[in-house]
Amino acid sequence: MDMTKGKEWRNILFFTLPLMAGNLLQQLYNTIDGILVGNFISGAALAAVGTSQPMTFLFIALAMGLSVGVSVVVSQYFGAGKHDSLPAAVDTAILLLGTCGLVLTGVSYAIAPFILRTLLNVPEGELMYLAVAYFRVFCFGLFFQFVYNGIAAVLRAIGDSKATLYFLLISTVLSGILTPLFIIVLPWGIRGAAFSTVIAQAVCATVSYIYMRKRFPFIKGGVHWDKQISRTMIRLGAPVAIQTGIVSFGNGAMWRLVNGFGDTVMEAFAAANRLDALAFVPVMGFQQGLSNFTGQNIGAGRIDRVKRGYRATLLMSVSVTVVICALLLIFTRPALGFFGVYGQALEIGMRQVRFFASFFWVFAAIMSVGGLLQGSGDTIIQALATLSALAIRVVTGYLAVHFGILEYSAAWVTLPIGWFFAALISYSRYFKGGWKNKAVAVRQGGPTQDGDE
Repeated sequence: MDMTKGKEWRNILFFTLPLMAGNLLQQLYNTIDGILVGNFISGAALAAVGTSQPMTFLFIALAMGLSVGVSVVVSQYFGAGKHDSLPAAVDTAILLLGTCGLVLTGVSYAIAPFILRTLLNVPEGELMYLAVAYFRVFCFGLFFQFVYNGIAAVLRAIGDSKATLYFLLISTVLSGILTPLFIIVLPWGIRGAAFSTVIAQAVCATVSYIYMRKRFPFIKGGVHWDKQISRTMIRLGAPVAIQTGIVSFGNGAMWRLVNGFGDTVMEAFAAANRLDALAFVPVMGFQQGLSNFTGQNIGAGRIDRVKRGYRATLLMSVSVTVVICALLLIFTRPALGFFGVYGQALEIGMRQVRFFASFFWVFAAIMSVGGLLQGSGDTIIQALATLSALAIRVVTGYLAVHFGILEYSAAWVTLPIGWFFAALISYSRYFKGGWKNKAVAVRQGGPTQDGDE
C-alpha cells in the first residue's frame, strides 16, 4: 500500500484497521487464556501468569522495539523507491531478530527462578512453582516471536497490514483450540497454557515467512547480511527496545510492589491488567499505522502529509479510546467476574480499571505523536519520553507506599503523573520540528513540502 498519495486519514485508518483487528485477536486470546487459567486451574495460577507478565512483556517489547528499526528502514527505502536495497534489508532483519530470540531463550530459561524470586519478589511455594513452570515453557517460543515481529515489520512497512491480521487470526484460532485442550482435557495445567502459545507462535512465524517470500518477488533472493543496514536497524530500534525493556522492568517493579500486599491483591491486579490491555488495542494500532505512514512520506519528502496524518490520527485515536473506556467504566464488574475473581479481589480490580479508564485518553494522545517520531527515525526522543514517565511512576509509587500515603493503589494511581511528563517531552519535540531531519532515505528529486496544502 503506497501511503504517499490520497487522503491521509483514509490511508492511516484503512492501514490501521487490520493492525487493530490483529491486536484485538491477541488480547482476546490473552483474556480467554486468563479466564481458563483462573477458572479451571486456580486463582494462584492466574496470579502466577500475571506476575510473569513483566518478563513476558519484556521479550515482546524487545522484539517489537527492534522491529521498529526494521520498519523505519524498510518503509523509508520503499517510500524513496530504493527497491534494490530491500532484499538485503529483509534478510538482515530476519537474521538479526532470529539470533536475538535464540540467545534470549537460553539465558531466560536458565535464570527464570532468579528473576521471579529476586526481581519480582514472588513468594516461595505454590505460586513460585507455577510461575517458573509457565515462564520456562514460554521461553521456548522466543525465537518464533522475534522472527514473526521482524516479518510483520517488513510487511507493514511496505503497506501490507492485512496479511499480519490473517497470520494472527490463524495463531489465535489455533491457541483457542489448544489452550482448553491442554488445560481441561489432558490436563497439563499451567504448562499447557504456555505450550499452546509456543505452538501458535511457531505456526504463525512459519506461515508468515512463506507468505512474504511468495507474495513479494522484489524481496526474494539468497541470504543477505548487510552490516551497514544492520547497524542502522540497531541504531533506530535499540532506543525503542531499551525503552520498552526498561518499561517492562518498571512494570516488574510495580508488580513487586503489588506482590508485597498478598495473593488477593495480586489476583485482582492480574485480572484488571487483562481488561486494561483491551484499551491499548486501538492506541497501539494507530501508533503503528502513523509510524509507517510517516516513514513512507518522510522517504518521499512529504512533510506536509506527515503533519496532516498526525492530526487525523490524534483525533481518531482519542475518540475511539474514549468510547472503549466508557464501556470499561460501565461493565467493569461483570467483565472482571469472568476471570473468577470475587469478594475483595473483585472490589480492588474494579477500582483499578475505573481509575485507568478515566485517564487513558492522555496516553492515546502521547502515543499518536510517538508514532510520528518513530516513523521519522527520531526514536531517541520518544524513548526518553517513555523512560521519564516510567521513572516518575516507579519513584512516586514506592515513595507513596513507603510514607504511607498510598497502599497497593500506588501501582495505578501514579500512571497519569508519568504520562503528563511524557507528553511534555514528546510534544515539545514535535512543535520544535527536530524530527524532520532524521530521515534514513529520501527520494531524489522528490517534493519536500513543509506546511499545509
